[in-house]
Amino acid sequence: MSQPNRTNNNATTDPPKYVVDRTIYAILPDSLDNSNWTSTSQPTSTPSSNDGIPPSQERLHRLHGTSLLHDAATLLRLPPSTYATSCTIFHRMYHRTSLKQHCVWTVAMACTLLAGKVEEEPRSVRSIILIYAHLYRRRRLRVGDDVATYSYGAADAEADNTATLSNEEKENMLRHVKPMSLGGPVYAEWSEKLLDMENVILRELGFTLHWIPDSHPHKFILYFVRVLEIEDKEVAQKAWNYCNDSCRLDLCVRYEPEVIACAAILMACSYHNLDLPLTPRPWWAVFIGPKRSQDLSSSCNSILAVGDEQDLENRRAKYAFIPSLLKEPSFNDPESYLWSVAD
Repeated sequence: MSQPNRTNNNATTDPPKYVVDRTIYAILPDSLDNSNWTSTSQPTSTPSSNDGIPPSQERLHRLHGTSLLHDAATLLRLPPSTYATSCTIFHRMYHRTSLKQHCVWTVAMACTLLAGKVEEEPRSVRSIILIYAHLYRRRRLRVGDDVATYSYGAADAEADNTATLSNEEKENMLRHVKPMSLGGPVYAEWSEKLLDMENVILRELGFTLHWIPDSHPHKFILYFVRVLEIEDKEVAQKAWNYCNDSCRLDLCVRYEPEVIACAAILMACSYHNLDLPLTPRPWWAVFIGPKRSQDLSSSCNSILAVGDEQDLENRRAKYAFIPSLLKEPSFNDPESYLWSVAD
């Protein structure tokens, strides 16, 4: 395999060898592998879409749930692999059930609990509840968000004084919150929802979670980079970061981990202006086979879309509280008991 070369930024006559469009909508030309686009067998619909939930709304709730998983994993000091496992469980759960049946918060809490067990990094029920209760308050206050610049419209669900407080004042409020009583009704509410959902997820996924840690795209990154003879560690790190971003969406259900890993490497090389072999066939065909251009393009553009910090939906999922889509209000929705006692 030929050695990868740096692209000369000053050369204007050479045509681009591949295209990753950061506007999200462009695709790779099929001439690269001389085949018609064909997609692997993957879910064409989800229980949520069958329930009448638009794809954009389902995507928002998936981003919201995985952002909770990320924040919880950080605060609980869980390793990255445990976070990735929790996201995989989360996405697979919502390919078995609808957002109108189970809310994102209960599913996310149970995924954190189960991922810790699967990865042998267990955290106590008490620790998980306290962390998610803390995240609940942060989301209602939109801590870290630019409230003056970004507004999410009539769908905002936040504390009454969110717009008038600075981030420092919000952080001070959170520091002085009275500790949750382990024998009180608030803790009992969180605990009941968490343990019930753990059982629901196990039943829906057939009590079979042991294989998930070996199916993350991260496990293929370093191997593929070594085979491609990419010596720049920054390229490998960038590809790793893209793999982390892929956990935010259900790509782990729709594509094999090798496809996601190749998409991450493709974008990392594009970002660092690094050329990889494209003849007699593109380099990714060695790892994932021919006729996968459409899958690769879809993965690339989905991941790039998640990284857009200016996108209102991405910001709302990351900083705000998003009410559930349940037919009856969830345990922590604005109409709930927890909503009033959290103030």
